[in-house]
Amino acid sequence: MPPKFDPKSPENASLISLFQGLGLAEKSATELVRQPKSGVALKSLIDEFQLKDKNFDEKTASALVKLSGSAGKLGPAEKGYIVKKIESGDIKSTDQVAAAVKYAEGNPAGTPINEEEFNKACGVGIDISAAQLPELIKSYVSTLSSPPENWASLGAVLGGIRSGTSDLKWANAGEVKTSLETLFTELFGSKESAQAAAKAQAASAAKAKPTPKPKAATPSAEASSSTTPVIPTTIFKEGFLSDFHKPGENPQVNPKLKEQHLEFTKGLVYTRFPPEPNGYLHIGHVKAIMIDFGYAKFHGGRTYLRFDDTNPEAEEGRFFQSILDTVRWLGFEPWKITYSSDNFQQLYEWAVELTRRGKAYVCTCSAEKMKEDRGMGKGHPVPCEHRDRPVEESLREFERMKNGEYPEQGAALRMKMDLTSGNPYMWDMVAYRVKLAPHHRTGDKWKIYPTYDFTHCLCDSIENISHSLCTVEFIPARESYEWLCDALEVYKARQYEFARLNLQGTFLSKRKIAKLVTKQLVKDWDDPRLYTIIALRRRGIPPGALLSFVSELGVTTSESVTEIKRFEASIRSYLEESAPRLMMVLNPVKLVIDNVPDDYRVPVQVPLHPKVPAMGTVTTSFTKEVYIDAEDFRTEDSPDYFRLAPGKSVGLFKAPFPVSYLSHTTDSNGKVTEIRCKLEDDGKIKKAKAYIQWVNVPDSIKIEEVRYFKPLFKSDPPPTDFESDIDSNSLEIYKNAVIEPAFYELSKKSILNARKESEERLKKAKANSAPSSNNEEGNKPLKGSEAFKHIEDEPIATVEQLVGMENIRFQGMRLAYFTIDRESKIKSLEIDSKINGKDKEDKIILNRIVSLKEDAGKSA
Repeated sequence: MPPKFDPKSPENASLISLFQGLGLAEKSATELVRQPKSGVALKSLIDEFQLKDKNFDEKTASALVKLSGSAGKLGPAEKGYIVKKIESGDIKSTDQVAAAVKYAEGNPAGTPINEEEFNKACGVGIDISAAQLPELIKSYVSTLSSPPENWASLGAVLGGIRSGTSDLKWANAGEVKTSLETLFTELFGSKESAQAAAKAQAASAAKAKPTPKPKAATPSAEASSSTTPVIPTTIFKEGFLSDFHKPGENPQVNPKLKEQHLEFTKGLVYTRFPPEPNGYLHIGHVKAIMIDFGYAKFHGGRTYLRFDDTNPEAEEGRFFQSILDTVRWLGFEPWKITYSSDNFQQLYEWAVELTRRGKAYVCTCSAEKMKEDRGMGKGHPVPCEHRDRPVEESLREFERMKNGEYPEQGAALRMKMDLTSGNPYMWDMVAYRVKLAPHHRTGDKWKIYPTYDFTHCLCDSIENISHSLCTVEFIPARESYEWLCDALEVYKARQYEFARLNLQGTFLSKRKIAKLVTKQLVKDWDDPRLYTIIALRRRGIPPGALLSFVSELGVTTSESVTEIKRFEASIRSYLEESAPRLMMVLNPVKLVIDNVPDDYRVPVQVPLHPKVPAMGTVTTSFTKEVYIDAEDFRTEDSPDYFRLAPGKSVGLFKAPFPVSYLSHTTDSNGKVTEIRCKLEDDGKIKKAKAYIQWVNVPDSIKIEEVRYFKPLFKSDPPPTDFESDIDSNSLEIYKNAVIEPAFYELSKKSILNARKESEERLKKAKANSAPSSNNEEGNKPLKGSEAFKHIEDEPIATVEQLVGMENIRFQGMRLAYFTIDRESKIKSLEIDSKINGKDKEDKIILNRIVSLKEDAGKSA
């Protein structure tokens, strides 16, 4: 990982000031310096073309930034030509810069640039004002072979303008969109009215069809219990992820490599998700998984789950299975599961070949000396004393490393890269190091192990990855990634970087979480107050909600931190549409209706979701004795209070009549223990001003624990001594709650539906996975290794890994959204259980997933 960025260090502050002087805003200048390669590239452009004392507007400065980052293959003459065009104002936008670089790259070397052709290719001289756009847009639309039919065509028309040959591509993108929307309004009416008309038409069509009678507890199209979340596609249709190359368009050092790549891929997108199996994945990985798997899925391609197991000291078997479980729980299926260790032999042979080519050498410097030679992280690297040792000598020493003749840190194979580069990733990075620990899968076969920087790009090459997608901290590594593939003349994938998902008020460090677990400050890695994915799953957050959250945030290259309240709002919105409702009382107090007989029992139909009739209804009984929440009764009334109090009546949700207060009793501490009421069932029924939830006493289900989770830390962000910052009130437990008997019916149906979906998914996944080969011995652990001893624990897809208590999610009416915790014991939910309701050994524990939306009337 790159060292922590400090914008106030003298070197960084100087660069930020330089870039601001050029015309960039402070934030843009800081972000450039944060990425070493980008900052060095702009600094080089400024120095090369004497731009230091020149000041431009921000748009022009941004064009120069775009040029510095994309003109790496241009000579000084071509680059200088474009710089002058930017300075003169001929080239104004980053789109024009991209077109200029593309034209210059295609211009034969040594041939002067044809200014007329250049200007035409780059839109020079085209200046379309906002006033001109309406007529030009009308003219453009009238020439389309397939005219727009409705508002749904807007995206396609905008895309055609951007990628086509019309001069409109050089106009201001925002103004083009506004003008096009104005035209669409003229043609199809306002967007809102068009949407309303479409809804009305759909409703009319639905009415024309016979509506089947809804069945009780039938889940919606994507019920909250679903094991197959819908994958959002918007982020792949527009923005950063929509502008990637097509398979085969990534340049290669040898044309034959492209041919071989396309022969294997058949033009399909191939991606990979390459986690290290040294811990449990966290919420930041949700974004990476969605992008890696989702991008390939959106384009009809394939994704490898590749375990990056190059560090023999860090891997544990439990992490391999957990990672596969997580990927599948989020709705994705690997086309093939692979391991970096599968390729150890090939990687070793390539290391030998790299050394033979004079592009690697064995270094026996100490770690301190190596760091010193590399500039101590501050630049100005110097050649290692072993850099120019003869090739044959390095080959012999590398063989000695392989045979275990060196102790750990006694020797390393380093790549002979480019010490004149401004990028630390080009300063002779380590390719192999000595590690004497046995490997989880290869046992003690190897005494040397490849580094991430050597392994990653070459495994991408072996697997014919078309799009290598990673986070922005790897931007500087892209240069070394491409250098190594070209140095060995092997296929080279194209790397793209996106910003990480950072969440406020917590940390995601495996080391810090391990400390919390070890010191028993949290229950385990899946403690619902943490943000590991297994913790989010246990807390009850649906996988589809996490994907929806990532989609809402979008994908860019700019780092940002998302507030917890935005995260929870997204989860809440998802559950609002998908979770059924049940009546539940957190702090029960008995309400007795005096004017009905003891055996009074009236069936009541309660909808599982007021806005989703397809979920159906459940039947409960309204009886003489019911529980209401203690907070829904006050011993003293006030004008702004509308629930039950002396002299008042209140509605009980879906009950046939409201009830009015008669009396109440308290214990020695003044706590209300019972409320006596009258059922207002005589004469004209007066509509109640407020309705509250209730649970009938005879059929109520006791809940052993209801757990309310709050932020784990008192401070935001947590301090360095985070252990002392744990909030002792971050877990609140209620032990007297009750819930209506429909809980069992809903729970069992949720589990059965989840298991059925999981079975179907598994069949489909097996049918679509890579065909197995009898010759694929590399994918199996070696005899004697830990993985071989526990081969039954090899990560495999199963039905049960998608089915758990967390599939049962519901809204406790007027309380919050809940799920069942894994520590619960419910006999009726066991496989092949014949029990349909409560068992005497049942133990129900609920976790609050997220609170309800703030309701202004609820505080009254």
